[in-house]
Amino acid sequence: MIVKLITEYPQFKVYYKEIYQLCRNTEKVMEMFSKELQELDRNTVQYMIDEMQDVIDAQKEDLDRQKDVIDAQKKEIEELKARLAEK
Repeated sequence: MIVKLITEYPQFKVYYKEIYQLCRNTEKVMEMFSKELQELDRNTVQYMIDEMQDVIDAQKEDLDRQKDVIDAQKKEIEELKARLAEK
């Protein structure tokens, strides 16, 4: 199959030789794989941090809205207390 590919596509021979040599060098393949895993880990950690920051930001907005509601309710209670005291 390789011979057929090389016959039909001569440029494939250069790529095949390079890949074949690379595969024979197990240590180099493992080093490349290790580097890719490290990069994947870094990207995963960054993604998780970004996701957590989004959650934190959303929770902060919710807390701010709830604080505004509580402040409005406190104000209304104070007004009702003042009316009740007048009566």
